[in-house]
Amino acid sequence: MKVLVLAPAAYDTSPSQRFRIEQWARHLEPLGYEFSFFPFEDPDLHRVLYQPGRFGLKAALMSRAVLRRFGVVTGAKKFDVVLIAREASLIGPAVIERLISWLGVPMVYDFDDPLWIPYRSPRNKLFTRLKFPSKTKDLCRMASQVIVGNRLLADWASEFNTQTHVVPSTIDFEQYPRPERVQDDGPVTLGWTGSHSTVPFLERLRPVLAKLAETESFRLMVISHTDRYTIADASYPVVSRRWTAEREASDLQEFDIGLAPFPNTGWTPWRCHGKVLQYMASSLPVVASPIGILPDMIDSGDNGFLADSDDEWIDTLSRLMRDPHLQNRIGQCGRDSVERDFAARSWIHEVQTILDSAVNGRPASPLEHENRPSAIQA
Repeated sequence: MKVLVLAPAAYDTSPSQRFRIEQWARHLEPLGYEFSFFPFEDPDLHRVLYQPGRFGLKAALMSRAVLRRFGVVTGAKKFDVVLIAREASLIGPAVIERLISWLGVPMVYDFDDPLWIPYRSPRNKLFTRLKFPSKTKDLCRMASQVIVGNRLLADWASEFNTQTHVVPSTIDFEQYPRPERVQDDGPVTLGWTGSHSTVPFLERLRPVLAKLAETESFRLMVISHTDRYTIADASYPVVSRRWTAEREASDLQEFDIGLAPFPNTGWTPWRCHGKVLQYMASSLPVVASPIGILPDMIDSGDNGFLADSDDEWIDTLSRLMRDPHLQNRIGQCGRDSVERDFAARSWIHEVQTILDSAVNGRPASPLEHENRPSAIQA
């Protein structure tokens, strides 16, 4: 089967693609599936897109990317199915997808965020006005099959397409071998990883960390798309490291505890929270906000912790920092639960069934997944 993938971001740069379509392709290609990736971004656009300013250059590169997309449409009929990741174009209505639909090529639509909710990018406020969040429902209607990352997104998408299936973002455990965690005498490392858009989530922990530093010894390690993250007047060491795909799994091994603070507003309650899966896959005890599907993923006190108020964050982190055995037990339980419910290999057959159904023009009955949490069931 020849699969044309139209994705927004360059290959191996976006968590939404890396933990979904790019991962599925690696497992399906040995089974006879041929994936051809055509990102909206080219290297020039990828390099400047999240830099401040430079609107003229961004506009020129964005226009070039849109024209390049029309060129891809002309070859779409050479493929058995087109797999749309989030949207074919970062700006404008669903013109590209509609042209593919008119050509009669089956289309599978995948998304893991509530794209229908307007979002204003802190780095690209001007281009935010050119996005069409309302096209998400149109894409659901056009698609032969719809794949979403969790049950909340499925509830919304199924109003527009009955062939909606939950396939969560998954972990490829070939890249996350079970680590041997060794306790040392140094300070505990509280760790956070994320993107430009989620750095503000970490900011809400500033008063928590300041209060915690009065009684506990720790350092904060931040892995993001910048190596210049700082906290003015912090009373604890802050280590900033630039994210790379090659070092992603190994960098997480330098954490002792994974931090996952989230606001219960906007897109955030609908998201799939891949960073939490990464922490747990790395055998890290995770402390997260109790929003969206996180209470389905985390049984607080068993495979992780949920903390809402500042006092809950301080109490939970203090308890973990003072008890290495608790860190180890929670981390191992978290790893076990992710291996059971979110391993890439265990979901590949479902993706295969969905693609085959789209090509053959028949409904795909959602597969039964006994013993899996409601977070990943439609």
